[in-house]
Amino acid sequence: MQYQNKSLGKAFDIIESLCEVPQTATELARGLGLNQTTLHRFLVTLLESGIVEKLPTNKYRMSYKFIDLGKMAENHYDLVGDSRPFLEALAKESGESVLISTFHNFSVSYLSKVESSQTVRIVLGPGDRVPSYTVASGKLFLAHLNESLLETYLRTVQLEKKTNNTITEKQPLLDELALIRKQGYAIDNQEYLIGLKGMAAPIYDSSGTVVAALSVAGVEMRLDPEKTEATINQLVNYAKKISYTLGWSD
Repeated sequence: MQYQNKSLGKAFDIIESLCEVPQTATELARGLGLNQTTLHRFLVTLLESGIVEKLPTNKYRMSYKFIDLGKMAENHYDLVGDSRPFLEALAKESGESVLISTFHNFSVSYLSKVESSQTVRIVLGPGDRVPSYTVASGKLFLAHLNESLLETYLRTVQLEKKTNNTITEKQPLLDELALIRKQGYAIDNQEYLIGLKGMAAPIYDSSGTVVAALSVAGVEMRLDPEKTEATINQLVNYAKKISYTLGWSD
């Protein structure tokens, strides 16, 4: 028999949502589908525990205590180190550059990269941050945001044209995100840089949360439709393998 603590589950939903961006109680309630009374009860407990704090703006955010707990837990895992063999294998199979990225403050941050063996290579690498709506990994992260956070993102971001292929309108971007959720991977076709084509698949942790993206990026002229399809299959396969090392089970 399986037992499920629904209250604990709701508390983790609140924590997960606040990890994305500070929010008011109204924003939290709307995004999580909770009534204000229920949400208030959870927030009081989280405030008393010290892992959530309330700002003068009436927004709630995760506290430094929570960050410290995360750092201690992080010592048990090494996403970059554990995933490195998979990045190297995928780079060898695909012949293109492979990257791991995470998502902070609505921006993509690249953590690790294995270069392509090709003479002409991509320019993105560890430490670079790019607009999420312009690259495959960013669109993948956006596709997995809850509705409230996605609305917040669309209200605050300026969809600027980087190339002629950049999506600069809200509805086409929403349509693209819906397609990504359906097919389980994202593609960008020279939307950030002319000549750069990328693909990204989600990396899940043990809770089924998307915690990172595995990407393949290369020169557009090398990635014809047949090569793109083959590379996507390889990409999705390796993203699952990395997810398994983090305790995920599909």
